[in-house]
Amino acid sequence: MQGPLPFFMYKKRGFMSVDQEHIQRVESQTNNQALLDSDNPLSPKDKKVHTDEVAGPSWQKPIKWFLTHTFTPQWLPRPWNNPVVGYLVAIILQFIAIIVTTLLTQLFSSFTYTGLLEVLVVALVALNWGVGPSLIATLAGAILLNFIVQPPHLTLTFNDTSIVEVSLFLLVGIAISIVASQIERARRSAEELALSLAVERTRLEAIIETVPDALSIHDAEGKIVRLNRAGRQHTGSERVSTAINESQQVFGARTITGEPFPAKDIPVVRALQGETVSGVEMRFLNPEEQDAYALLSAAPLFDIQGRVDGVVLITHDISALHQAERERATRASELEAAFESITDGVFLFNRDLKVIRVNGAGRELLAIKNPSDYLSLSSSDRMALLAMRDEHGQLLTDEQWPMSRILHGEVLKGSNTSDIIVRALDGRDLELSVSGAPVRNNEGELIGALCICRDVTERRQLEKRTQATLGALLEMAEALVLVGENPSGKSGELIPAGIGRTARRMAQLTCSVLGCQRVSLTAIEPDTEVLHPIAVVGLSPEEERQWWNEQQTEARLGDGLDPTFAAQLRANEALLLDITKPPFSTQPNPYNIHTMLIIPMVIGEQLVGLLSLDYGGQEHDYDAAEIALAKAVAKLAALVIERDRLLRERAEARANELALREANRRMDEFLGMTSHELKTPLTSIKGNTQLTVRQIKNSLLTFQKMQGMLESTERQIKLLDRLVDDLLDVSRSEEQNLELSLIPCNLASLVHEAVEEQRLAWPNRTITLEMSDEIVAPVLADADRIGQVLRNYISNALKYSPEDRPIQVSVHINEENARVSVRDEGSGLSPEEQTQIWERFYRVHGTRVSSSTGSSNAGLGLGLYICKAIIEQLQGNVGVESTPGEGSTFWFSLPLASSIEQPYSKTA
Repeated sequence: MQGPLPFFMYKKRGFMSVDQEHIQRVESQTNNQALLDSDNPLSPKDKKVHTDEVAGPSWQKPIKWFLTHTFTPQWLPRPWNNPVVGYLVAIILQFIAIIVTTLLTQLFSSFTYTGLLEVLVVALVALNWGVGPSLIATLAGAILLNFIVQPPHLTLTFNDTSIVEVSLFLLVGIAISIVASQIERARRSAEELALSLAVERTRLEAIIETVPDALSIHDAEGKIVRLNRAGRQHTGSERVSTAINESQQVFGARTITGEPFPAKDIPVVRALQGETVSGVEMRFLNPEEQDAYALLSAAPLFDIQGRVDGVVLITHDISALHQAERERATRASELEAAFESITDGVFLFNRDLKVIRVNGAGRELLAIKNPSDYLSLSSSDRMALLAMRDEHGQLLTDEQWPMSRILHGEVLKGSNTSDIIVRALDGRDLELSVSGAPVRNNEGELIGALCICRDVTERRQLEKRTQATLGALLEMAEALVLVGENPSGKSGELIPAGIGRTARRMAQLTCSVLGCQRVSLTAIEPDTEVLHPIAVVGLSPEEERQWWNEQQTEARLGDGLDPTFAAQLRANEALLLDITKPPFSTQPNPYNIHTMLIIPMVIGEQLVGLLSLDYGGQEHDYDAAEIALAKAVAKLAALVIERDRLLRERAEARANELALREANRRMDEFLGMTSHELKTPLTSIKGNTQLTVRQIKNSLLTFQKMQGMLESTERQIKLLDRLVDDLLDVSRSEEQNLELSLIPCNLASLVHEAVEEQRLAWPNRTITLEMSDEIVAPVLADADRIGQVLRNYISNALKYSPEDRPIQVSVHINEENARVSVRDEGSGLSPEEQTQIWERFYRVHGTRVSSSTGSSNAGLGLGLYICKAIIEQLQGNVGVESTPGEGSTFWFSLPLASSIEQPYSKTA
């Protein structure tokens, strides 16, 4: 083992010899040049020039040699291991040698080898300290020999003998210094080289062992002579001694694709032929008999004569790399499959807004038939094709494009997604929800944008449809509320006009929400199941008139339908009918209906109506949402009908209650009036009868007086008879059973007779008749009943007008009717009284009989009621024209006999 270094080789002390520093510098330059030469080989001429440049000028060569061959002994301890010590030792040893030589010459007079010890000192110094100290020792020895040993002593003499001896001593000393120092330098260099070689070998072994790849050294026959640890692990102890010709079979050498690896292409074989092989991929079996992949590089090893005597082979295991590549390929395939299988459109843009990738859903979404043509379009051309707009239909600017926003670093997700409208390449408008994020490289630089486009067209349409449906349902509910508290029709009327308007509005809303062509609503009488149309929308005016005419026939629920269909409707089940299939395909289809949906309208468990809708001749699949909405509309329509029915029933009940109260009130009034009206003539009859009896008993009554009292009694009896007849007529009119004897008669004659009769009864009143003598008014009527009406009209005019004012009776005839009018100049009637005066038992409050000539009895309030009943049964009309304070005109009209369409029965 190498001992401690000489003292003068420690740099940190500042005492390293000049020759050592120079040697290290030269060696460093030589090593650097060797590295450069390995990369850039020089020609021999260039090498010589370069060597001369490194060596420097020629005068420096002796100095370099002198420094190189001056050294220190390795056995000296470190403090003494310095070149200065060598020079001191050389001088000291020469002094010692001179002293010893002097003693020997004195002791032995015959001793003649006076310079022998000094030469020995030169040799010792040369062997231990090199040429520098040995030359000093030679010089010192020559001086001391001449000064001390050679006579004369202690003086420097330069005679021929001394000069020859000193010269010989110097020559021998210099020769010994040079030769001995060279020998010692060579020995030391050999030791250092051997030590360096051992160190380098150790280092090389360490490097070989620590190389992560398998490194093997092969001999000239290709056998492995050296294998590092990684190689032993990958090769296996049993396969280390495998010959080159057996390697293919033992190692299972194959190409990457699995074919047998050609023997001539094996890297070791090629390297043995002098070729340097690099980067050959091979597939082989590892010690566990599993496939492994390696990257092989081989280089030949040359001997001194330049012949190939071996190969170094480096095997880099790339199994993990191949596995990673396979996994990467698998992942890439999976990513590609996932990319293509994403149901949303995925678009990848670069920084220039150029589309790099688009998946299948994206191509299908935008109807891209030729992806290469689409990808080659510029961003401006592509955006012009897409006509990208916002959700309100406004065109987006370049900065508002979703991909532009993403390329500015914005992330579109959640509530920040962009809703846009684009035009597909086939012309369809699509509503898209665009999300996405920037794409960055490993350094974080933004290199593109990833956009995910989800087609929300149907969802947006559904949202709009849902919103429209909600609005329609709210409007339907509002229409239901706005039907009002008052019933919209008369009692007994199934479908009033108000309900029809509300139902039509509901049908219109249903038609607009569902997008169907036609909607109709039909009511069903609960007891008879007779169908009554309510409303229809979606037809032209002509078709709607035709539809209403068709509905006038009284049809029932089960007519023309399969009994199971009617049962389904009664069970509150929707009915879906395909009109193009039997049994409907053979029936007329004037409205070109393909499929009809019928929804029952049910209240409780009672079927009250039907809602039907269709899409015309268009084939349509009714989904659950449409059927649910149609059922909701049907329920609302049923509630409208039921609500109006309940309102009418309530109104009828209230009217019946009020009518009952009014009837009771009028009955009380009637009983009071009847008792008064009957009591007056009865009292008169009773008085006249008693007076007549008394006069007869007393024989005091003359015949004339008795006749007058009897005539008065007769008149009162007639009055009673008239009152009883009126009561009987009222009863018959209520039952629509007034007895009429219809015969052809002249209304003008009947009017004339009635006027003359009233003139006789009211001699003090003026009654004028405006009628031509030649006028003829042929009517089919009951003459007595017409006379009764005329007497009532004229007597009322006489009773309720001043005595000095005339009564005007007139007859007018047109093409179809004859009209009789009676005008008075009484107090007149208000509009309300003009309506109520025709009711039974009605008498105008605050009005009293104005004439004192006739009876002051105002009657029971039945006269005009009976007149109205008589005239209406004769197909005529009655009326009154009056202005308060200006009198009244009561009239009636009868159809002329020539305009009567059907004969009257005797009893109407």
